[in-house]
Parts: sequence; C-alpha cells; structure tokens
Amino acid sequence: MVANRDVYRAVFGHVGDILPGALFESRWDVKGARLHKAERDGISWGLDDEDQRAADAIVLSKGYEDDRDQWDEVLYTGAGGRDENTGRQVKDQTWDNFGNAGLRRSQNKGYPVRVIRGSTGEKTYSPAGGYRYDGLYQIVNSRLEQGKAGFQICRFELHRLPDNEQELTPLEEQVQDVLCGVPPRQTTTVERIVRDTAVSRRVKRWHDYTCQICGLALTVGADGASYAEGAHIQALGGQGGGPDVDGNVLCLCPNCHVRLDRGALYLTDGLRVIDRYAEGSTPRSVSLRTVAQHRIEQRFIRAHRRLWRIVSS
Repeated sequence: MVANRDVYRAVFGHVGDILPGALFESRWDVKGARLHKAERDGISWGLDDEDQRAADAIVLSKGYEDDRDQWDEVLYTGAGGRDENTGRQVKDQTWDNFGNAGLRRSQNKGYPVRVIRGSTGEKTYSPAGGYRYDGLYQIVNSRLEQGKAGFQICRFELHRLPDNEQELTPLEEQVQDVLCGVPPRQTTTVERIVRDTAVSRRVKRWHDYTCQICGLALTVGADGASYAEGAHIQALGGQGGGPDVDGNVLCLCPNCHVRLDRGALYLTDGLRVIDRYAEGSTPRSVSLRTVAQHRIEQRFIRAHRRLWRIVSS
C-alpha cells in the first residue's frame, strides 16, 4: 500500500495556470511544475478518488521504437521490458506494471492525460530543446501486441481533446475591417479570432513583435508597447487542422496575417514569401525574416499551399 496518499494523488487536467505551449528546460522542471510526477519514467501515475492507480501524464521523447506521434493521434508504448543499459526491448510488457495499469485505468474511467513532448521526439511536433506541455489527450484504446523487437508491448492510442477543451485562448481579440488583397481589389470586412496561445506569445517575443514578412513593428501604446499576431501557417482545428507548435506559427502584423490566412501570401519551401496579387504581372517575392531559435516546418507550409491549390516549391 502507498504510505502517503497525498503525495501520490493523481491530478487530472491542467495544473494551475500552466496552459499548452509552456516550455521547460528539463524533466526536473517539468516535475517541479507538477505536470509529471517522475523525473525519468515516461508515465506519471497516482491514486484517483477511489484510491486506484491511474495515469495523469506521459512524456513523448522517442523512448520506444514503436511510438508514433501524429499530434492529434498518438500511439504510445507502455512501460517495462527494456534493458536499462542499452534501452532495447528484451522481454514482454505486462498490464501488471504500475504505469500500464494506470493508463488502462484512465482509459476505463475517461480521465484526461497530459502530454509532454521532449526535444528527441517526432521532429515536426517536438520543441527544439527541453520539454513542452502540449495539452490534454484521451486514451481511446489499449491492447497487447507484438512490437518491432518481437516482444509483446502494451499499446495505447490517445486522441487530443478539441481546442475548446484545451483552454488555448485565454486572450481573444476580434480583428475587423481588414483590407483583403484578393481580386477584384476591394475593401472587405473580415471577422476572425486571434488565438493568443503560449506558443504564439513565445514566437512573438523571439521576433521582438516585428512582422516576419513586411518588417512592421506596430506601436500601440504611449509606453512603446508593440502589437503583433501569432499566425498559424496551417490553420488550427477542423479536419486536418494543424497543431499549435512553434514550427506552425509566424509573427505577423494584422495585414500580413489576414493575407496569409486568405491565400494572398504563401511561403515556398525555401522560406520565400510570395505575394500573389502584387502590382504587375509577376508575383512579388521577399525572404521571410527568421531567427535561429525558430524552426519553421515545411509540412505546414505545404499544407497551406495545398489548401489554396498553389503549385510551387
């Protein structure tokens, strides 16, 4: 039996005011923030209200070769069966493992699980360094199957909860009366919600609130405060929507943001910005402004081009 139930009490859902997109330098910092109970193990578990072991968080960092991360859907390998020195799978996993049993309990009870991604995980969805809290997932399936190494593994399928259940938008602003440069040229009113997520705020700080396309630093206050928007290259939500990660976000002024959203601007794989409706017969091209810590992913750029049926590289 567990000696101190308070220490091992599971915490389901968000912890405090930590929202998806928060970065941490180390596993120790993740543990200190109470997002995950363990400093090394991939599965965090504790006692639920019925004093049964249940998992409340996992870390994705390519710990097992059978893991598969597609952001909205994750196939996660349970714990156990690995050689401590080589990290290779050398025997079968079982449901008796506390972490595996905890994940199964959370599946059966419908408890949400926090997902933390490490920099060694799937490149497209992982932070460039350290660890990032990426929100709440639901375990929808679990099974025992043969892994790549030939041993039985406990396999868990997790689906990310919708954005409106992630509390991704603590600050929302409606931006209206924006000029849309889509021919025939005319003034159009566009209503949209600017999602000011933790990821967007980080990207804007990296670029000092300066538009990566036109270079505008928009001053909005007497104290010199600047305003910029976090623009998702592949739009969030919906069928085939993009993730809220650094590689899918640009720091833009409101004009460039709405023109990107409407397909008037698009990016090439080489990070050139093409203005499809610039004056003259040839589209205008400029280089996207970049900083070293901001790793923009090509798959989101290509998804944006596919959306607007743009054939370009």
